[in-house]
Amino acid sequence: MPARKTRKKRPRRARQKSVSTVSKKIAKLDERIQELKLEEERTLFLKEQTVLAKERTILSFMRTGLGFITAGFAIIAASAIFENFFRMHPMIPFVIGAALVIVGFLEIIESFRRLRIYRRKMKLITGRLGDDDV
Repeated sequence: MPARKTRKKRPRRARQKSVSTVSKKIAKLDERIQELKLEEERTLFLKEQTVLAKERTILSFMRTGLGFITAGFAIIAASAIFENFFRMHPMIPFVIGAALVIVGFLEIIESFRRLRIYRRKMKLITGRLGDDDV
């Protein structure tokens, strides 16, 4: 069998990329960066929407707390005015009313605490969006 001739492999020359190819790639990267910015902005707007919804919920909890306080005072006042109407020990309506007032105040205090937390989150989100006037 005859000996096989081996060819020497020539080193490959690096292809020079044309200017238009490089500029096309740069344009694609710029597009991708813009898409990412828009996506991040959308995400921030969704977070902002969520925080605002939570704030509305907290404000409704505050209104509920005010309702508890009002109902408690109404029960206490009604028991004082109509002493024999409830036909029970006069201390029972007072205890029920006082309990409602205490629960109402606790709910309002907790709502203020949560509202402060969500307002801080809102400032962070608006800071990242660039809206400093909120």
